[in-house]
Amino acid sequence: MNKPLNILQICTRLPYPPLDGGAIGIYNITRSLAARGHHITMATFGTDESRAERMRELCDVRLVHHDTSTRPRKILLNLFSRFPVTMQKYQTPMMNTLLEMLCGETRYDVVHVDHIHMAPYGAMLRERFGLPYVLREHNFETILHERFADVHHPPLLRAYLAMQARRLRRFETEQLAFPDICAAITDEDAGRIAEVSSVSVRVIPAGVDLEEFSPLDAGREETAHVAIIGSLRWQPNLDAVRWFLDDIWPLFKGQEPDAMLSIVGESPPAWLKQWKDPSVHVRGFVTDLRDLISRSTILVVPLRVGGGMRIKLLEYFALGKAVVATPVGAEGNRGKDDEHFMIREDAASFAAAMLTLVQQPEKRRQLGINARALVERHYSWDVIAQQFEAAYNEAITMRENRSS
Repeated sequence: MNKPLNILQICTRLPYPPLDGGAIGIYNITRSLAARGHHITMATFGTDESRAERMRELCDVRLVHHDTSTRPRKILLNLFSRFPVTMQKYQTPMMNTLLEMLCGETRYDVVHVDHIHMAPYGAMLRERFGLPYVLREHNFETILHERFADVHHPPLLRAYLAMQARRLRRFETEQLAFPDICAAITDEDAGRIAEVSSVSVRVIPAGVDLEEFSPLDAGREETAHVAIIGSLRWQPNLDAVRWFLDDIWPLFKGQEPDAMLSIVGESPPAWLKQWKDPSVHVRGFVTDLRDLISRSTILVVPLRVGGGMRIKLLEYFALGKAVVATPVGAEGNRGKDDEHFMIREDAASFAAAMLTLVQQPEKRRQLGINARALVERHYSWDVIAQQFEAAYNEAITMRENRSS
C-alpha cells in the first residue's frame, strides 16, 4: 500500500446516507480511502450535524451553511449571468474562507474535488497554495444537460435549457484547464473531456460493495414484478419514469396483464403519486431495498438523459438480478448486451425484452450469474481506492516536477 496521504476532499453535500448514485460514489471512495490509512478532511455544504457525525467516523467534516437549492429567484437572477445556474448556486465566499483557513492550519498532500460544480475551489487551491489537484468528474455535465434539453419539447423551456447547456459547456471547458488529473468515470466521458481539454485524464469507474450486495434468492414467482429505483428529485429519473409509464408499461401489460410495477425513490411528485393504474405502486423512499429487489422479477433503467455511470446498475449486477436498460442507462460499464443485461432503445423493443426475461427464467438466471461475475472482476471499492491512490501520487509527482 502507498504511504498515507493527507487529503482535502471538497464535495457539494454530505454523502450520508449513501442512498443515491452521487452519495454512494463519494461515500464509498471516502470510506475505502480511510480504510487504507489515509486522513481525509471533507469540506462540504450542509447543516445536518447528525449526518455529519456519521461521516466523522471516516473523516474530519467541515460544514458550510449555504443554501444550494434551486429557487425561482435564483433562476431569474441567473438569466443575467454567464454562469449556468446549476454551478453558480455552489459558489460562495464562505467556502473560500473555510478552505483558506484549512490550508493555513494544515499541510495537505492533495486536493480531491467531487463534481465540476466545486471545481473553482480546486482551481483556487492549486493556484494559491500549490496543491496537487485531482477532479473527480462523476458525469461530463455538459452532455447530461444537452440531452435533457433535447427531450423537452415546449419551446420556451427547451430554449432555456439549451442556453444553460451552452453556458455549462463553456464553464466545464474553462474549469478543466486547472486540475493536474481528471478522474473520469467512464471511457465515454474521458473521450468527451479530451475533446474540450488537454487535462490528463484517467478512467476510474464507480464501484459496488460486494459484501453488502450479494446475490439474492428470489424464491418462487407467480406474478411478474418489475421495479424502477432511483431518486425522484433528479429530473432525468423523472423523465425516465414518465416515458416508461406512458410508452413502455402499456405494451408490456398488454402481454402480461397481471404484472405489477414498483416505483421507488424519494420525493415523488404529485402527478406520479396520483397515477391511476392499480398495477403501479409508487412507494416513495424505502430504507431497505433488499426485500423489494429480491421479489422483483426484473429491474429496469429506462433513462433517456444522463451521463457518467449508473451505480445502481452495478448493485443490480452484484445482486445477480436481470436488468433491461436503455443505451443511456447502460452507459459506462463493461457489461455486454444479452450477456450481462439487455440493452434496448425504443419503447417497443424495451417492452419486448422485458417480456422475454419474464417468460424465460433460465435466461434471467444466466444474465444474473454473468453480471455478478463481471462486478467481482472489475468494480470492488478497494480496487477503485487503489486507482485513486495512483492518481493522487501521479498528481503529486507532476506538481513536484513543475516546481523543480
